[in-house]
Amino acid sequence: MTHRNGRLSRKPGKTDCFRLSGLGKNIYAKRKNVYLHRISGENFRVFGSKESCADLQLEFTSGLNVLVGENDAGKTSVIDAIRHVLLTTSYEFLRIQEHDFHIEGDTRAKTLWLEAEFRGLSKEQRATVVEWLTYPNSGDPYLVVHVTAKFGKPIGRNRGNVVTVVMSGHGGSGVEIGSAVRDLIRATYLRPLRDAEAELRAGRQSRLSQILLAHKNIVGQDLDDFDRDDASKQPATLVGFMQQAQHRISSSEVIQAVQQEVNDKHLARVSFSGDQLSSRIGISSRMSLLQILEKLELSLLPPIGVSEFEQCARGLGYNNVLFMSAELVLLSEGEELALLLIEEPEAHIHPQLQGRVLELFREHAERTEQPVQVLISTHSPTLACAAPVESTILMVKGKPYPLRKGFTKLEDGDYAFLQRFLDSTKANLFFARSVVIVEGPAEAILLPTLAAQCGLSFSENGVSIVNVGTVGLFRYARILQRQNDDHLPIPVACITDRDIVPTHIDYVERPAKGKRFFDQYTAPEIVDHVKRKEKRAEGGSTKVFVSDAWTLEYDMAASGCAKLLHDAVALAKKAGDDGFLTQTEIETELTSAKLVWDGYVKDGKAAHEIAANVYKPLQTKQASKAITAQFCAHLLKTGNYGSGPSLLAALPTYLQNALRYVTTDSLTPPAKTSANGAASAVGASVVVSPGATP
Repeated sequence: MTHRNGRLSRKPGKTDCFRLSGLGKNIYAKRKNVYLHRISGENFRVFGSKESCADLQLEFTSGLNVLVGENDAGKTSVIDAIRHVLLTTSYEFLRIQEHDFHIEGDTRAKTLWLEAEFRGLSKEQRATVVEWLTYPNSGDPYLVVHVTAKFGKPIGRNRGNVVTVVMSGHGGSGVEIGSAVRDLIRATYLRPLRDAEAELRAGRQSRLSQILLAHKNIVGQDLDDFDRDDASKQPATLVGFMQQAQHRISSSEVIQAVQQEVNDKHLARVSFSGDQLSSRIGISSRMSLLQILEKLELSLLPPIGVSEFEQCARGLGYNNVLFMSAELVLLSEGEELALLLIEEPEAHIHPQLQGRVLELFREHAERTEQPVQVLISTHSPTLACAAPVESTILMVKGKPYPLRKGFTKLEDGDYAFLQRFLDSTKANLFFARSVVIVEGPAEAILLPTLAAQCGLSFSENGVSIVNVGTVGLFRYARILQRQNDDHLPIPVACITDRDIVPTHIDYVERPAKGKRFFDQYTAPEIVDHVKRKEKRAEGGSTKVFVSDAWTLEYDMAASGCAKLLHDAVALAKKAGDDGFLTQTEIETELTSAKLVWDGYVKDGKAAHEIAANVYKPLQTKQASKAITAQFCAHLLKTGNYGSGPSLLAALPTYLQNALRYVTTDSLTPPAKTSANGAASAVGASVVVSPGATP
């Protein structure tokens, strides 16, 4: 293979590294950050055709990229698409097969294509691959590798064959690309469920030997510099060391004695005249550098307190970290494309160590000298929250959604906020089919049980609940909102309080200035108040559900769940800060609570009056909202407070809508509120008037 600037040739002592003979220098000596800019394709596995808007189109950053999403979302398909275009440094056998062709209904595609685009090439690198470059109207030229595969029909008993062609240019419009150019862009790939210990063990074609053979300091180590005339002189190369060891072993009295006995006492007796048999004991015949490296293994030293010379097996997790560290050495010091593909780096690693591993990847990805482009796929919320939101790519139903600036509705301040406060619990939203965002622990505790009792189980529907506290709801709500109309197919329900105090509440102080109570607002002002809350967070598949009157607990007490809230508040008040009652204490307190409830019924109290009495201990801090939610969940599981559609119908309208939205994706129109700001409802065992006067 030749071109105008000279000959493309292998550099002695290196693997997968090339230099331009005409230039007379290593093209990667001062490597720019050449990186994989884009991967695209059609009809590859989960990715369909461009006509159906199901094709693969994904741009990467030059640093850290983290693929997240539920199983079968397409994370592995993205990584395998890259592997098929770039190939890997381990020289594993890769071939596009029948099952790689996309199926739509019962029809399998007959043709697929994959395309990788590389940016950031230096002038020297561009000169090396000048024949295959793509020249845009403006900006630097870049390299495009296009792979087309066609599936032939099987004939007789023969299975169908796949014909693959590799070309340059968008759409394969350039010249054919040979293996030499593809060797320049091989990626380092760490497969899932890898056996890290086996990968670093001695053996033929071991991964450790490949890593060592590609290291920059290996140059010249294949020379035999052992001085046989002066055996005491220390060699400087690995081959020289081995030859010296061979010499010293052969010179050992024990070895010579056994060797002489074999030759003189046995071989001599079975030899023919003129054809004397003789043997030699040694390490082996003259070993090449590769054979020497294949004898080496990499292992962790024993833990502190154990002699480093003792053999001590370490766990799978730490061996996994050791394996990834060794690969980073190759990428940091080698001369090929520094692209690391890792599936499930969290394998066998506990959460705290996962965070440390992610920090290591970020450090290598962000450094200015010889940076490494890292592409991770993970199911770990710990890794997902440790990575910057801007480096995250959410995979949903075979479609990638980058979360970096320009793609989401997050503002600069939102990214900084989320970087500080996004933890592993909140990062569950990246793996959910639906998301509920709430503003307190009470909602986070109660809603999963409440939904399950209504027949809308969060776990069965893949719903994650995210508690963002008193601040941050509107920031988290924008994570999954897109700048364009390409909405994420993940329903997000933001549940928030209306925070307008009903007029009849007498245990909340009226403000000297401003508005807080229902009767201080006009009807249009209340509508505007609710719309402002909705507008701050709604967009795409994210919807805001504002309480019908005041807060979650008050609204439930004003609805068909009044008896449930009444009993739960009584238990929470009795339990205090400990939040614990024995079964006997629970039964005793419920008996007392029933007497109070029966009094409400006897007196004919209206729903808003009952709600005010039930909610008062929560507002005045006599009972904890979180502990009340715990007892609510406990009581719901007894089945004595309703279940299924009847329980769902007893909930405040906004909760009904929110639960349906994230589990069935079908909204029902919200009910209108009554004059006192509470939704009209039928309290348990209490018939109330919809138009009750506060």
